[in-house]
Amino acid sequence: MATITINLDLPPDVTVTGYERYSHGHGFKVSYPLPSRCRCERCRHEENTQFEYKNGFQVVRDLDLWGQPSFWIHQPVYHRCSNCTHRQHLIPPFKRKDVSYTYRFEKHVLSLLIGSNEEEVGRRLGISAEMVEFIVHNQLADAQSKKIDPKRVITDVGIDELSLKKRHKLYVTILTDLTDAEHPEVLAVAEGRDEAAGRKCLEKLSLKQRQGVRTYRADMGKAFHNACHGLLPNAKAVVDRFHVAKNFNEAIDKQRKAITREYKANLSKAERKAFRSLMWEFRRNPKERTEEDKQKLEKLFEKLPRLRILHQFRVRFQEIFDTAPNRKQAYQALLPLFDEMVENFPDLGSFVVTFGTWEEEILNYFDDRQTSAAVEGINNKARVIIKRCYGLKSADSLWTRMVLDLNRAKEIA
Repeated sequence: MATITINLDLPPDVTVTGYERYSHGHGFKVSYPLPSRCRCERCRHEENTQFEYKNGFQVVRDLDLWGQPSFWIHQPVYHRCSNCTHRQHLIPPFKRKDVSYTYRFEKHVLSLLIGSNEEEVGRRLGISAEMVEFIVHNQLADAQSKKIDPKRVITDVGIDELSLKKRHKLYVTILTDLTDAEHPEVLAVAEGRDEAAGRKCLEKLSLKQRQGVRTYRADMGKAFHNACHGLLPNAKAVVDRFHVAKNFNEAIDKQRKAITREYKANLSKAERKAFRSLMWEFRRNPKERTEEDKQKLEKLFEKLPRLRILHQFRVRFQEIFDTAPNRKQAYQALLPLFDEMVENFPDLGSFVVTFGTWEEEILNYFDDRQTSAAVEGINNKARVIIKRCYGLKSADSLWTRMVLDLNRAKEIA
């Protein structure tokens, strides 16, 4: 008769006493040490354990073996209190109360859920999506993931909004810990995108933690800045350079369209197609263009000289943000640029006004060149999660998925 030896990584003091084929899986009879004393959960009376054994056995799901499910089979044991006669279940050390799977099966479910969704994991393991959700709830509750450790040192945070569904007023606010820029973590998620949502996220931090925050990064929305000014008394606001560049490029593109609208009206269909390709070169960094592209763009500038001026504004603006060594020199370089912009294109004055409104926060970028790249990366991750889950309708659901896929991914894997 053929035999085979299997090395099982069992929890401490748990031993296998037998094996049997269980349906389409493997059944292992297990035993574990029982406590000599027990405290009644009803009357709190403590005494030597009075054992009672249930007729029959309980089957608990464990990790798969050779691609098939395996189960631990044990006989439930109870303690009968001599004081109040209450009978309570003595929970085995390898599972939690009122579930039919082991702790390590829960962690396995979490590892499969990273990059997937409840329905897909349920199909792979032969369990329901509701059970997967329940496992996630228990695991995150164990880790107290909704609570921020009051001893945690937080020096930099980012705050931003995200739409859960296009064309619907379903927004959430996400607070991110940027203390370690290489490994950002989600701290809180709240419904809405107003000042109240921002305050709700920030209030997850203790008073000492909020006082220890040195910088926060946000876009040019007043709601989040109002919340941060009120709750982060020692923090310096930094408006991300990419948000500034986005507003600047939108203003430049608006002028470009106004200049080229009449010119395009006289072009043939083929000429319009070639013209559209040149507009990509108009936006591209001059150092990245080929000689052929430069010649084509030069011919266009000869026909539309004002387009050349716009392009020079774009290049100069980017160079200032790339090369200015400090806020003072950046400001000295931006002032003459803004004067020329308003002189040649008065409509660009709206951007200059916006810059003036957020001047301090924008120039703070040049102190340490801190950006919101990590925040935007987390937002992109959140959008992928929303699509993968075929839509999410609440901040709690998004928070659960983001904590799992970002904060706890390394410890689960």
